[in-house]
Formats: sequence, structure tokens, C-alpha cells
Amino acid sequence: MLKELLKKNEIAAMKARDKKTVSVLRLVNADIKSFEVNERETISDETVIKIIEKHIKQLKEVLQYAIQLNDEEKIAEGNFAIELLTPYLPAQLSDEEVNSMLQEIITNGNYGMADMGKIMKEIMPKVNGKFDRSKINPMVKAILG
Repeated sequence: MLKELLKKNEIAAMKARDKKTVSVLRLVNADIKSFEVNERETISDETVIKIIEKHIKQLKEVLQYAIQLNDEEKIAEGNFAIELLTPYLPAQLSDEEVNSMLQEIITNGNYGMADMGKIMKEIMPKVNGKFDRSKINPMVKAILG
């Protein structure tokens, strides 16, 4: 399970006295523990992936602000954390793969611009955790437009 792997890597980083790695993994593990306590259930790998995606999204937002402020230290920290967490996500799909999936869905369903919600409903389960969801809407508009 992904949860155990994260915990094991946190412990290994502690033993290696790698403070940066420990702090990033500790944040993710704390969110996992918080979820388990609040929901009173064992967490699934799917939910762990969602938590990691949430952390990466937050890190990217912080990174944008750091770039605007030209804060080299925060930029380095953000890039390090993103690089550290990305391998825990499933293999990412390329733009071309998602584009071909969208083409297939639109062609098979005979969808138009008015059916945007139906297209999104159909594509999301296929790309969940494997592709940046914010890119899908513009891709659908480009195909239909």
C-alpha cells in the first residue's frame, strides 16, 4: 500500500537525517492520518493519491507566488517537494493520449459543445490521478471549437 511506503520512506529519511524530505513526507502522512481519524476507516491508495495531488497543487500555487516574489529559497523548496512527491503518483498520461481519448469519446457519443458536462463525466474516471484535470476543459473546447 502507498500509505506504508510513504511512512517507510519518512522513517528512512529520519534515519538519514534528511530534514527536507522528512518535513514533506510528514505533512502528507499527517493528512493521511487526519483522514483516517475523521472518517474512521482505513485509507485506500486512491485517496492517498488524491491527498498527494492536493499537496502538489498547493505546492505549485506557492511556487507561483515565490516566483513572483523572486524568493529563491521558496522556489527551491517547492521544486524539491514536487519532485519528491511526484513518483508516488501513478504514471502520468501524455497530452496526446488524453486528446485521443477525448476524440474517441466525442466521436462515439456524437457530442457537441452543449454536452460538455457529459464529456467531462465520461473522461474524468479514465484520467483521474493520471493527468492534470485543469488541462482537460481547454482540450475539449479545442476539439469541439
